[in-house]
Amino acid sequence: MVEEGKRKTGIMFGSRMSTIWVDAQTGQGVTSDGAAVRPVIRGQRKNPNLTDLLDTAANYGARRIMLTGRAPEPTPGTRHWLLVKTPGWANTGSHTQQPIAGRFEHEKTKFKTEVRTAAEWFGDLDLSPKQAREAWDLTQSFIQRIDERQHLLMTPSRTGLSLWWLSLPRDTQARTRGPKGDGGGSLRIPPAIPDDIDADLSNVRGQHHIEHLVAGEYAAKHEDCVPMVDPAKTPRIDRFTYVDGRFMYASLGRELGVGPGIRLNRAEAWELLQDKDGQYARAVFEIRFTVPENWNHIGIFGVKHENVRDGWFYPNRPGATHVTWADAAEVFVGLQFGWIIDPLQGIVFNRKDRPMDVYMKRIDDLRSAAGGDESIPRMLRHAIVGALRNILIQSIGALASRGTTRTVVVDSAFDVPQEAQGTVNPFGSRITYQEGGDRQHRENYHPELAIQVWGRGRARLLNSPSGFGNHTAGALHLPPETLLGVNGDAIYTTSIPSWAIPETHGGGDDGRTGRLRLKGVVEGNFLTPDTIARRDRLRKACEKAGPSLAWKPREA
Repeated sequence: MVEEGKRKTGIMFGSRMSTIWVDAQTGQGVTSDGAAVRPVIRGQRKNPNLTDLLDTAANYGARRIMLTGRAPEPTPGTRHWLLVKTPGWANTGSHTQQPIAGRFEHEKTKFKTEVRTAAEWFGDLDLSPKQAREAWDLTQSFIQRIDERQHLLMTPSRTGLSLWWLSLPRDTQARTRGPKGDGGGSLRIPPAIPDDIDADLSNVRGQHHIEHLVAGEYAAKHEDCVPMVDPAKTPRIDRFTYVDGRFMYASLGRELGVGPGIRLNRAEAWELLQDKDGQYARAVFEIRFTVPENWNHIGIFGVKHENVRDGWFYPNRPGATHVTWADAAEVFVGLQFGWIIDPLQGIVFNRKDRPMDVYMKRIDDLRSAAGGDESIPRMLRHAIVGALRNILIQSIGALASRGTTRTVVVDSAFDVPQEAQGTVNPFGSRITYQEGGDRQHRENYHPELAIQVWGRGRARLLNSPSGFGNHTAGALHLPPETLLGVNGDAIYTTSIPSWAIPETHGGGDDGRTGRLRLKGVVEGNFLTPDTIARRDRLRKACEKAGPSLAWKPREA
C-alpha cells in the first residue's frame, strides 16, 4: 500500500509472483517463464491429487498454482476437494465457493502456496496452461497502460480496487489534506457511510435480476410471481435468442453519488420523486408498490423472501402489493410503466464528486483496445476482455463487501482462535473453523457506490436506451409471452428484438458501451427450456452460432 503518515490508500501495485499454470487433471503445464512443468506424483497414480500439486509447486518454487481445464467438481454431501487431507501440508484457509481459493503451508519448510483457477479471471474459456499464461501476461500489459507499476494481483477484485484508487479524483490545492497518490494532489476519497444508513443499504444489495420465466421447478417460488411461458401450453419453441449488455458495468458508473448520505422522510421522498430532475437523483427509496391491475409482464422490483436464504423474487401478479427498497433508476422505470408507488422514506447521496468515472472509462478503453487488436489471437483477445470484465465486476462487488470468510482446517480445537470458537465443525478426524474477511476489503468498504451501479443495471435490463432513442430497449420492450428468462444483463427470448440488431443491419445497436446487443440466435424445434440446464445449453448454442441469422433473411 501507498502510505502517507498513518493515512493509507488502497493502491497496491503488487509484484511478479512465481506461478505454475497446470492442467487440473494431468498436472502438466508451464511456469511463469514458459518452462515445462512436470507434476510430482507419489505412488502409482496416473494423475496428481492435491498433495501432488502442492509438492509440485514447492519443487518449482511457485507461490501460486493456477489450474486450467476442468477442476474437480465438489460432490454434495462430501468434503470439498480443497479440504481433503494433504500430508505434509497445512490448510491455512480455503474459500470453497466460486471462485475457489486454497491456501497451504508446508509443515516443515513453511513454504506457502495458493491454489486458484484461471476461470476466476478468464471465465469458462477452454484455455490450455500455455494460453492462460499468455492471456495473463497480455492482460497485465494492458493494465500497465494505466500505470506501469501495476501488476495483476491475487484476485480480479483486488486488482480493480487498486486501479480504482489510482483513478480517484485529486485535489491539487496545497491546503487540502489527505492520502496522496503518485499522480500528484490529494485523493478525494468518498466519505464513509454511517452505520444506520449502511444497515438500510443492506436491503438494496441484491446484485442482479435473475429470474427463470418458464413455469416449472425453476420458476420463482412465490404466489405473486407469474411465469411468462407455460411449457404445458407451449411445449416447444422454434427460436432461442440471447441478448446481453456490452460491458454494461462500464456504462453505469458515471456521476455516482457519495456518502455520508442524507435521510429523507416520507414527504421529502415524495417531493424528490415529483421533481422533474428526480429521475437523476442519486438516491434509494423504501417504497410500497402495487402491480397494476392490467399488468402481464415481467416484475420490476425485487423483494426479499421471508427466508433470506431463498434470495429475491420479482412480483408481477396484478394487484400484488409489497414493500421493498429500490434505486431511483428502478423507481422511475416503475413510474414510467404505470406502477403505483408510495415512497416511505429515502436516502440521497452527494453528487459533488465523480468517484468512478475515470476508473470506468479506463477499463472500457482497455477493453476496446484489447478487443480490437487483431495482432492478438482471437482466443486470447476473448480471454483479455473477459479478465477486464471480471476485474470491473468483482471490484464493484468488493466495494459492498467486508470480506468473505474462509475455511481453515486444523487438527485440534486448541488451534482455533478464541473469536472463531463458535464456527467450529467436526471434519473427519480433524475440525474446521471460519475465519473472517481480510482487512483489504474492509478498507475499501463503499456500499453506496456498488448499490447504485447494481440498481442502474437492473433498471437497464428492463428499460434501456438504444440507437433508436431513450427507453426503446430492454425486457419490457419485448412481447411478454416471448420471455424465457433474465440473468443480470442477459435476456433469453423467442423473439429477435430490432433494438439489439447492429445498426449496420438496420437495428438499434449502435455499438456503444452498455447497449443491449444480440449475442446469438438459433432456430429449430426445441423443447421449451423449463430448466436452467436446458436453457444454458441453448445459450451456449447461441454463442457458437452468433447473431447473423437475425439479419441474413432480410438480405436474402
